[in-house]
Amino acid sequence: MFETARPTLARFARPLRDALILVGIGRAIVFYTVQGQRPWTFPGIDTRAYWGIDLAHPYAASGVGVESTYLYSPAFAQILAPFSLIPFPVFFALWTVIDVALLVWLIRPRPWVGLALILPVSYELFVGNVHFMIAAALVVAVRRPAVLALPILTKITPGISALWFLFRREWRAMLEVGVVSGVIAGISFLLAPSAWFDWYTLLTTNAGKGELLVPRVAVGIALVAFGAVTGRRWLVPVAVWIALPVVWINAWVILLATIRLAEPDNAPTRSRPLLRPAPGARTTPRAG
Repeated sequence: MFETARPTLARFARPLRDALILVGIGRAIVFYTVQGQRPWTFPGIDTRAYWGIDLAHPYAASGVGVESTYLYSPAFAQILAPFSLIPFPVFFALWTVIDVALLVWLIRPRPWVGLALILPVSYELFVGNVHFMIAAALVVAVRRPAVLALPILTKITPGISALWFLFRREWRAMLEVGVVSGVIAGISFLLAPSAWFDWYTLLTTNAGKGELLVPRVAVGIALVAFGAVTGRRWLVPVAVWIALPVVWINAWVILLATIRLAEPDNAPTRSRPLLRPAPGARTTPRAG
């Protein structure tokens, strides 16, 4: 049945692509004109939160929804601290260059997706959050699991992506994520233990600001589990996006990671899936 359906699906692939592009561009036009949103009037509003942080009291005025306040772990602040020595416009320019490079790399196999998601892409470039970096980390983690320390030590809930290795019994990769994240957090704690206690207080007092956070995290974990069982790695960015503490419009750029993860080169090869052929069952190798 699926084989006979493929020609039909292929016939409508291009019209569907064009429709998604038109919808994406149209949504951006409505957002920026009819709704009157103008993020270009406050460029780098999120990036400013990562620059010039008071390492002794990084969360003095922080809160979810408060402009340009720092919300991530003390470790991320300590890593970025040296950049406070340069002017903010230079820092934001460097941040934007990195984001653009990651964007080009993420959409290279399917450039049209950049137009379909032009609203979140453009908004993310204007405000300068970490979503492009998280998307890239999810892709790179296929071969370098340790990079998942970035989403874990920033927005925390994207750490459910590491459960992919647990569900597929890739113990070495799971250990790598845990050790690298733990070492970074441990060193950071030794440098500023009070900041970590302040971060915990911030998280507990703002926990209710993430709408339906617990159900969304549960759905995210279920998607990671299903993706691990069936070998659909591209479901991991979808799960991470759903489970974000707060899903802003620019957070949709995390879904760009699905483009790379759906490519054959990123298909799981060394894992042990949970679903296995029954004993004695005949298996037929796939051609090619």
